[in-house]
Amino acid sequence: MKYILTLVAVAAFSVLLFVYRSDLQPYLPAWASQTSATKDTAHASGSGQSRNGERHGGSAQAGGRAIAVTVAVAKTGSLPIMRETIGTIVPVASTALTSPISGIVANVLGKDGAEVKAGDLLIQLDDRTIKANIQRDEAQLVKDQATLDAANATLNRVQTLAKTGVDTQQQVSDAESAAKQAAATLLVDQANIAADKVTLSQTQIRAPFDGKLGAMLFSAGAYVAPGTDVVLLTQMKPVYAEFMLPEPDLDLIRTTLTNNSLTAEVYPTQGDPANSSATGKIVFIDNLVDAASGTFKLRMLLDNEGEKFWPGQSLKVDVKAGQADNLVVVPMVALQPLSGGYVCYVVKPDNTVEQRKVTVAVSDGNSAGISQGLAQGETVVTEGQASLTNGTHVMVKNPSEGADAAAKISQNGASL
Repeated sequence: MKYILTLVAVAAFSVLLFVYRSDLQPYLPAWASQTSATKDTAHASGSGQSRNGERHGGSAQAGGRAIAVTVAVAKTGSLPIMRETIGTIVPVASTALTSPISGIVANVLGKDGAEVKAGDLLIQLDDRTIKANIQRDEAQLVKDQATLDAANATLNRVQTLAKTGVDTQQQVSDAESAAKQAAATLLVDQANIAADKVTLSQTQIRAPFDGKLGAMLFSAGAYVAPGTDVVLLTQMKPVYAEFMLPEPDLDLIRTTLTNNSLTAEVYPTQGDPANSSATGKIVFIDNLVDAASGTFKLRMLLDNEGEKFWPGQSLKVDVKAGQADNLVVVPMVALQPLSGGYVCYVVKPDNTVEQRKVTVAVSDGNSAGISQGLAQGETVVTEGQASLTNGTHVMVKNPSEGADAAAKISQNGASL
């Protein structure tokens, strides 16, 4: 009986020792502590292996699951050859009007910022002195005309008398000389009057073309020296959109311009492009390449009837330099940049994908034209590429948008 009680006590102590082993470990002997730690470690390791085994099993199961993707079918087509750059609005005509003569400003008829027509009077200088000179020269002209009339009458009389022998030939010669001198003097008078009228016209500063005035730089009573700027006149319509392109595009641009199909779309760098864009033909390619920048200049003519564009305004320019034909066209989102080029994922008939390197010839922002690496009718992944590698099984999410693709790659009915 005593032996049985001892066994029960030892068993109870062992149970308590196992249950409270973590609390009693600091008080156990070294051999007991190491044994307990070893058992705990082994137990934990076994549990961890069991859990890891479960996780590995789950991962393996997930690896066999098809990845849902969106696809598109590559098609043969053409894309526009686009070039993007920046530019500036340049006026067709812009002139700083000056006074050709000195004078006092008598009247300022032009207003700051006014729209004017060719021939409109903008500034009137004091013209009283010029008009007085014209009157004097006209009077001199009348006087010299009388002298010429008298000389001609004398010449006629002398010639008649010479025929009867009354006057000598010398007298005829003198009369002819006097008449010629009087005629020359009359021509000088007429030239003086013409010069005075030109000077008179220079007292009026007029607009040489239609445009918009800047700020008037003088007011009435001011003295203006010859060559002094009085106002800037700028033609507002039409205007040029001026921009630059790199030298490697020169041959392409020249060929397209020869075909009369070189166009561009411009819109301001600030504001809503939809409300202020304009399209037109490029009318000018500069006759030299800027060696410093390696670019050449182009100009597009804009009618600017609504004056949406302002001289000096910065622009974004999209140049359409023809189009590239016989390309394999896919959505741009199907391409992934990799190692200085692009790759795409091609869906094969067995519902697996192949990573394919492709060469992009042109793009228009939404679509890419492939020149190498892809064939017409092949199916490419447009969404879900981040989860893909070579050989990954996929399931198409958009069969209604790519019936051909769905029929081609969904024959096995893959599902999540």
